[in-house]
Amino acid sequence: MGGPAGSVEDPLARAVERFRARTGVDVAFAGPCPSTADRLVISYLSGTSTRVLAGLTVVAGSGVGGKAMTTRRPVRVVDYVAASAISHEYDRAVTTEGVRAVFAVPVPVSGAAGGRGGVAAVLYGALRRPSDFGDGILTTACDAAREVGHEIAVAREVEQRMARAAELPGWAALEIRLAHADLLALAGAAAEDDPVLGERLRAVCGRLARTAASVGEGGGGARSGQPRLTVRETDVLALVGVGRTNAEVGQALGVGAETVKSYLRSAMRKLGAHNRVEAVGAARAAGLLP
Repeated sequence: MGGPAGSVEDPLARAVERFRARTGVDVAFAGPCPSTADRLVISYLSGTSTRVLAGLTVVAGSGVGGKAMTTRRPVRVVDYVAASAISHEYDRAVTTEGVRAVFAVPVPVSGAAGGRGGVAAVLYGALRRPSDFGDGILTTACDAAREVGHEIAVAREVEQRMARAAELPGWAALEIRLAHADLLALAGAAAEDDPVLGERLRAVCGRLARTAASVGEGGGGARSGQPRLTVRETDVLALVGVGRTNAEVGQALGVGAETVKSYLRSAMRKLGAHNRVEAVGAARAAGLLP
């Protein structure tokens, strides 16, 4: 399995094997759509016996995937070559691979300001025998597509935020993040003896994070509907974000390294991240960290 890198492609690459395992299909493949949504290129394959599908360009409205792209709805055929509800530009590739039943599910991404959004990619599943798949498999496939869409949206936001941060002097962004991390550590220590002071320091940290986010966004700060992190999860991510190891984070917060890992795992789950770097990026994109 392989393909190009990017905000759409990286989550899509991770999703194909997972998608195949969850739906139980013989073959899974996927292709990202450009912003114009007039075509897709099949870039990721799992379970195939040939490479005939790799790099295949599917035009919007054509075949199973092109129809799913334009209708923004799942499309399935019991027997691809015999199906009358689709066009047949890609029969040779399909028959060469030896698949019969095929479904395609669009991967949705939300638009700006709650708009309709678009289709970022299409996920395919196929069996080497005729089948109607059943509603259960289609439901699982649609759930997987929504998850991938969320990952793509987060990845795009992180890329955009990183690009904006790159336009600022590097030392300034680093100083803001270091100051924020130090303030959070001080707030945690102060809260043990003076809860009011601890809360006031945390309020200052929140202002700092929101202001940094507002500068990056051109106004706005944290958005509604974003995951809510606990105090400790935020503390851990702030320190990880300035390069502290788990042991150093634990020392700063007065907890063990295993406890730090537990907070990290919880934060990653809430943010839809697969590792600590993604978690920090997603938290910054959400305006939870500067």
